[in-house]
Amino acid sequence: MTLAFPLPDPSASPKYLALAEAIESAIKAGSLRPGEPLPTHRDLARAMGVTVGTVTRGYAEAARRGLVHGEQGRGTFVSRMKEGFAGLKGDSGGVVDLGLAAAHHNLGPDLARTLARLAHSPDLHQLLGRHEARGLSRHRWAGAQWAQRHGFTADPEDVLVTAGVQHALTVLLGGLFGPGDRLAVESLTYPMVRPLAKRLRLHLVPIPMDESGLDPAALDAACRREPVRGLYCMPTCQNPTAARMPEYRRHELAAVCRRHGIRIIEDDVYALAVDSGLPPLCALAPELGYFLAATSKVLCDGLRVAFLCAPRADVRALESAIEWTAWKAAGLMAEVASQWISDGTAERAIAANRAEARERNRICAEVLGKDNYRGQDTGYFVWVPLPRGWRAVEFASEAASRGVVVAHLEHFAVGQAQAGQGVRLSLLGSTPREALRRGLEVLAGLLRL
Repeated sequence: MTLAFPLPDPSASPKYLALAEAIESAIKAGSLRPGEPLPTHRDLARAMGVTVGTVTRGYAEAARRGLVHGEQGRGTFVSRMKEGFAGLKGDSGGVVDLGLAAAHHNLGPDLARTLARLAHSPDLHQLLGRHEARGLSRHRWAGAQWAQRHGFTADPEDVLVTAGVQHALTVLLGGLFGPGDRLAVESLTYPMVRPLAKRLRLHLVPIPMDESGLDPAALDAACRREPVRGLYCMPTCQNPTAARMPEYRRHELAAVCRRHGIRIIEDDVYALAVDSGLPPLCALAPELGYFLAATSKVLCDGLRVAFLCAPRADVRALESAIEWTAWKAAGLMAEVASQWISDGTAERAIAANRAEARERNRICAEVLGKDNYRGQDTGYFVWVPLPRGWRAVEFASEAASRGVVVAHLEHFAVGQAQAGQGVRLSLLGSTPREALRRGLEVLAGLLRL
């Protein structure tokens, strides 16, 4: 096999990203030209000394960047660089980005007004100075308010302020678990859990799901097979499947966790987008519950503040973990989040995003057909099971070649066995409604192939 581009450095990690970057560099250098075929997955895997799956992920990432495209039965080819894509003008260089799930970028709170008010605050110096790692008292009070908005009652003394959900997960997994410990997760889950677990040398135990979310019986069986110490899950608006766990199943799941003494990490970052009225899982077993009340996904993506509610016995250990990961969350950002929570700004932003999401879900139903995907009426994203014959990475690659970015199953998968193939489509974010419709029409055409 003759390669038209240099192989990535064998020490580079992760290797699939290194492959995508090598392809991008070769295209920019002119050694890979539009229309040129790339090696087969198997040949390149052999040359790189990696699995075929790694090459597949690398090609999918290159397709997501608009660099290559797949043609069923023919292979993978370098894409022709255009001035955008016909009829698909979005906010990201002509590509309709349905990959990133977030609140709508134009519906966030008025930061300028908040900062102007803060500039005249007599407590401004306190926000820029040192304070205890768990956060200022008034921020923890706001965190307790925010958790209550999710349906979880917490004493402010049991609330810690963190620099977003990812930081909170680092604090929890690093502060409460040790190398070799087993953490149960939904078989499709938040993608950052995998590299975090790898870094901390935790073993992830994937638990099967159905349309109602994680299966309690499957978790019980896993706990009988191996010493599972914790569970990480999203019961109200599961990412990426948009599944909503019914109340009876929440009670069953809480009972399994009690039976085996499993800590429950509940990260329902999209729960307020759908406002289900269902009790948080942690509320059913508070002695085992670690509830994450996030702000960024339902308010604005740059607001890196999350409130971690924990059993009092573990608060000091978690505060210590905050100290050795980031010392403390930024006081100024925590103040912004706290003011928005306390003065009703957060509620107004959520209402605006839910109204916009409702309209976009209506567009999705018109274009794709309500029976062809799973979602919630005001959810920020939907899950599209793929017809037989499509692999998720190939579908994502083909969609990218036509100017539409989606998040495919492999981005979320833990373990090898998956019940079916699918992709997640973000309906909010920065994409205008008209571009969303045209992007969905492209995907509808692919689904009919």
